[in-house]
Amino acid sequence: MQVLCDTSFLMVLVEKPIKYIDRVEHEFGRLDFIVPGIVIDELKRLAEKAGPKRAMMAKTAIQIIQTKFQKVQIPIAAHVDDAIVEYATQNKCAVATIDTNLRRRLIANEVLVLTLSRDRLVVANPNLK
Repeated sequence: MQVLCDTSFLMVLVEKPIKYIDRVEHEFGRLDFIVPGIVIDELKRLAEKAGPKRAMMAKTAIQIIQTKFQKVQIPIAAHVDDAIVEYATQNKCAVATIDTNLRRRLIANEVLVLTLSRDRLVVANPNLK
């Protein structure tokens, strides 16, 4: 299953390793993490303009993306979250996010949402399969 990663998820991923990916994969199959170009662009902006800690996290996230994740181009929308919701609904892929507002929008659109809780990867809407 493809899992689209947003900026918030990638930033937290840099800071804390994820546990229990195997449990989610057992339930949903292999997880292929993908990152849209617009998220990489957002991370580049953070790397340039954020404070020292967040800038370093953004740079590290970009390095991880280049080695471990598949990059995809998605249509640009007025807001990055709009593009993520549209891509996920059209392509029937899950989304990994920490962003509460984005998570709510995705759940409302019946998109499977993966998030972190106590450094563990969890399904935010487990009734959706």
